[in-house]
Amino acid sequence: MKLFKENTATMVTPLTRYALIAVAGGLISKGYITAEQIDIIAGAIVSLGTIAWLAIVKNKQKEGGEV
Repeated sequence: MKLFKENTATMVTPLTRYALIAVAGGLISKGYITAEQIDIIAGAIVSLGTIAWLAIVKNKQKEGGEV
């Protein structure tokens, strides 16, 4: 079983990005957060997502599975 498929990633990545943009826009328009805070939050989400993905890939490689 492949963990990462090129076609899936090319579809999911932009959809996730647009969903986050929509949520952030709604939060900004309601006054819950500022545009500057979005930069910090987005950076944190991307960093944590990258770390989680690398951990999953390394774990699968240790088990001898396909990545």
